[in-house]
Amino acid sequence: MVTSTSSTTGPASTKAAAGKSVSAKATTEKKSDVAARKADLRNRASSFARDTRAFVRKTPRTLASLGDCRNLVRASGAVGASYIDADESGSREEFLRSMSNCRREARRSAHWLALLEGDLEKRSEKMRHDLLTEAGEMERIFGAIIGKTISNARQQAVE
Repeated sequence: MVTSTSSTTGPASTKAAAGKSVSAKATTEKKSDVAARKADLRNRASSFARDTRAFVRKTPRTLASLGDCRNLVRASGAVGASYIDADESGSREEFLRSMSNCRREARRSAHWLALLEGDLEKRSEKMRHDLLTEAGEMERIFGAIIGKTISNARQQAVE
């Protein structure tokens, strides 16, 4: 009669070891993907502020546009600054507060851009439209991050 013995070198243990290796590799890839997305969002926020400043330099100087441009420059720079604060936050509450500031400043940037639509050259109008689109996209991205963070917090509270 032949009896079967369990071995640590059999195919089952190889699959388990491979599973651990794949899991560690997936975790490493996930961390590098998160870091790449953070860097991409940080770069987008910086580019948005730089492009906004380039747009402001091309807008006609009127009494109304001077104040609007000043507020636009302030709001567009605050998007990136708030994102840096969120990235370096120590708690979830601080992270959510900073992300909410990012979303609010992106929304304010869109508001000031919308007010600057008159008397623009064709090229400046295209820049304004592109900046308005980018502000809307960043607002949605930050909103999704906030929603996902809150969802994850609720899920962890249930567990």
